[in-house]
Amino acid sequence: MVASRLALLPFTLLAASCGPAAGSAPAALAPASVAIPPAPLETPARAAGAPAVDPSAPLTLPIAAIPPATWVEPALGEQERARAGRDPFREHTEIALGEHVAIFAAKGGGADPAGGAFAVDEKLGVVGPLKLPARFTWVGVAGPQIDTLYGATPDGVLHRAAGVRDALRPDGGFVPRSSVPGATAWDAAGALIAAAAGERVSVSADEGRSFTSAVVAPGKTVRAVLVRPDGVLAAVVEAPARGQQPAEPDTFLSLDRGKTWKRSAFQPRSIEREGSWIWNGNASCPAVLSRDGQAWTRAAAGLYARPSFGVALHLSPAIRATAAGSFRSAVAPPAPEPPRRGDTAVGREPPCKNDDDGVVGGIGLIGDAGVSCGGALCLLESAAPRPQPTRTRITTFGDGICEPTSARPPGSACAAHLTRPPTFAVVDHIASTVTPVAAPEGCPQPVALHNAAGIGVLVCRGGSGGAVLFVRGAQGAWHAEGSQATPAEALKWITAAPDGTLLLLEPTPPASARQREPLQALVRSPLPLGTPQAWRRVTAPDGVAALPAPGGAALVASSPTASAGRRLDVTLDRPGQPALTLARDVDVDQDLTLMELRDGQVRFRVRPKPAPDVQGGLGPPPPAPPDARWHVLTHGGELVLETPSGPTPPTDGRLLGPARR
Repeated sequence: MVASRLALLPFTLLAASCGPAAGSAPAALAPASVAIPPAPLETPARAAGAPAVDPSAPLTLPIAAIPPATWVEPALGEQERARAGRDPFREHTEIALGEHVAIFAAKGGGADPAGGAFAVDEKLGVVGPLKLPARFTWVGVAGPQIDTLYGATPDGVLHRAAGVRDALRPDGGFVPRSSVPGATAWDAAGALIAAAAGERVSVSADEGRSFTSAVVAPGKTVRAVLVRPDGVLAAVVEAPARGQQPAEPDTFLSLDRGKTWKRSAFQPRSIEREGSWIWNGNASCPAVLSRDGQAWTRAAAGLYARPSFGVALHLSPAIRATAAGSFRSAVAPPAPEPPRRGDTAVGREPPCKNDDDGVVGGIGLIGDAGVSCGGALCLLESAAPRPQPTRTRITTFGDGICEPTSARPPGSACAAHLTRPPTFAVVDHIASTVTPVAAPEGCPQPVALHNAAGIGVLVCRGGSGGAVLFVRGAQGAWHAEGSQATPAEALKWITAAPDGTLLLLEPTPPASARQREPLQALVRSPLPLGTPQAWRRVTAPDGVAALPAPGGAALVASSPTASAGRRLDVTLDRPGQPALTLARDVDVDQDLTLMELRDGQVRFRVRPKPAPDVQGGLGPPPPAPPDARWHVLTHGGELVLETPSGPTPPTDGRLLGPARR
């Protein structure tokens, strides 16, 4: 007995329904601008002696009329997939900071997963990889009006690039400027460049053309020199060791651009520069050189209130931006005010007290009790299956700029009212490279980015709020593929068929919603990138799930509202052809949690319901329900437990529905 009111659909009918008309050219040979011709729906006569279709056999989708797309990338293997999940900038640290730009590179300046050093420019966004000087030991940013890049090599030669764009030139944007023989430490900020060599510090105020030098402390070697944007300098010197006891380093300060030096009244245990701060680098026990360039203060706040330029290097499919002027830079925040009288830090820095009061902060997780659902309506609660990762993916940097009023609180990330869209990136997981690419023209307000089958789909907000679609692969440029009336913010999920058919799905209200909205999706046929007719809209009034099917089709599962999830219809929506009903009124007496296409067969993951407590709450609780199992849809319109490979399991419980319970 068949527990469905499905009119049997012979496989021959299904195959004929998706093929091109007799004598017509194949759809793949038609020009990209020509709509796909509809196929005939007449039922061909079954050949004499051909076997009848077995109603209990799994239903298989017809052969697609459109061949697979040539741009489809295969899914990564297991080992490659693990590598694809790593952050390519995980080894990058900030090695130079200017007023509007920061430079990031892997430790040691050697090879790294991202393929080199990158700059984050507040005006240009992420730029890279940069062509830094070979064997560079230091990189700095300085300039009285612009952020000029400098690099030093072990031989003491200073190289200069006028800006980040010049540092991209393959023929070498860095050119030798001058040299400081024997230089072992460098720093630059504002209009000054400083180099330490032996007991001397050499300072340039003319962009590295010439240097003047002075002895910091006679007989003591300068190990580090720090330059503040306002012209204050600090130097760390070391005296020769006496026997087995090493001498403690001393910090000297200069208020006249390195012409004269004076030992600091306060001696921090360590010293570093972060933007306009010269401090001990201890956020829990700070000691910061104040604006007067002499006194050190413990009252240090505001350094980390601003985001670092480094947040822009975080790759994500989400569109992210920051308000202009909110980054931590070489001038912002400025050095703190001098301390009040009596609060000045003097002498050698003592060990800081442990400020840990034993209170461990944490984030409480609020449990989600879930939403009750039943039968086919549980498909509304399931997430769309994610596309398999491929060799390349398109992603975004977090370097977009938005209006200051859009960031709440000030300095926080924002995604609306962008004054400059973020920079996008092509990530190659096999070659371990990251290539920045600009946003496409005609997309000032990107909303969402999706990846599937080796291409990126960018959803932009049009003038009327509708979705404007762009696509691109690893090579070439962005391709505009028209606009849709669907609100740009509504397209949340993407799934892909093996041939490159894509489906962008709008989230539907949960099963508990009082009124069910129609299921809506945009489907892209596996046509060349840039084809205007590639996308079409699919609407299912009672839809509960949708998947892309080969040939630009959409597999739609619907459940009539009056059935309360106990009935299921399955339809194949094909481009340029009438919708094909695969199954109607399938009985559903268990919960369907996921729909899937595998090898052309329609599968549902079924979650059995727990057994009723017939003892009225007395005695032990009923056993937990068995794990969810996959069921296939048959030609007869039943959901049959999928037969696993190996020995045949017992037949009990293989079918869902009144006929086989």
